[in-house]
Amino acid sequence: MKPSILIVSPLYPPARGGVADHTHRLAQELSAQAGVSVLTSLGTTGDEPVRVCPLIRDWSNAPELLGILSETAAQSAILWQYVPHMYGRGGVNLALPKVMAALHKQGRRQIVIVHEIAAPFSPWPHRLWYALAHRWQWRRILQEADAIGISTEAWLEEWTRRTPQFRKKFRLLPSPSSIPIASVASDHRQTWRRRHGLPTAARMLLYFGSLNPSKQFSWVLTAWQQAQAAEVPVALVIVGDHSKESVPRGLSNLFKDLGYLAAEEVSAALQAADVLALPFIDGVSERRTSFMAGLNHGCAIVTTVGHNTGPTLRQADFFAIPKKPERGAFAARVAALLADEPQRIQLGRRAQSAYELGYSWPVLISRLAECA
Repeated sequence: MKPSILIVSPLYPPARGGVADHTHRLAQELSAQAGVSVLTSLGTTGDEPVRVCPLIRDWSNAPELLGILSETAAQSAILWQYVPHMYGRGGVNLALPKVMAALHKQGRRQIVIVHEIAAPFSPWPHRLWYALAHRWQWRRILQEADAIGISTEAWLEEWTRRTPQFRKKFRLLPSPSSIPIASVASDHRQTWRRRHGLPTAARMLLYFGSLNPSKQFSWVLTAWQQAQAAEVPVALVIVGDHSKESVPRGLSNLFKDLGYLAAEEVSAALQAADVLALPFIDGVSERRTSFMAGLNHGCAIVTTVGHNTGPTLRQADFFAIPKKPERGAFAARVAALLADEPQRIQLGRRAQSAYELGYSWPVLISRLAECA
């Protein structure tokens, strides 16, 4: 008889975004080995072979949440998807640890996949309250969970050092790509450009993901404009969101803002790109699913390192980083890689190999099995 798992996530399709997509793919992958149910918010939908239970109206209503968790797949291990902001305004939900404590007393096995831990401290009173509440929630979760998968190596090292008593609970659980590789023809790069009204000979710089200040999209715009100094025109394509930045009039014919696309179309764009540019303000990490999608698709990636970049990625040779953590250096690195096809091919091959060995769904499922 297959074991049973209840995944708890307020976000699930048709909601869009990293956690919703991750939960959907996680449920599908786990269903090959276990009976899987998903407990989520009202208004969501599901598909076979996963049983989706859109039952939760208010995630801060502890009695209701505990009652539903106790009744839904009562013999299942509980797999929590945890990002504070999913569970309450400002990410504050003081009821959640109480529910986890009650489930612990019932003997329910609880595994938590942590995609974010806490907001940074701020001088603004309401944001300071959020940050403090997040940390209180997190320390309670550390006590009540049986196993904790942390999606970022830098966080794993930090909390292993700060809370050595919980060392045995911790695992590194990277967030694999939620974009399956679509089948494309041998002339895909040319046909993709033609279909989107771009010169077939143009090199293509791709940005994939949401657009917010932490993604430093202005760096990508600078890199794109500087890359035009080469003899071959360079197109800039955005997938996943819409930019509010103005584009120089003379380059508008080389700019495509495609917004949110279905997974198959995202895969097609990734396979058409020459360089994927991802200048994260906090540095690249194992939780960045846009980065993981790039690795899985064999993209030549230019990204950044920062305080959320752990030692493994700092020493990696399967993506490129600028010499200095600044806009000009990032732009120069992008332009150099766009002009160097042999290096792009080499980085792409290393990226795919690194993904399969260290970050793919089979790797994640195997590590989850160790927690079960």
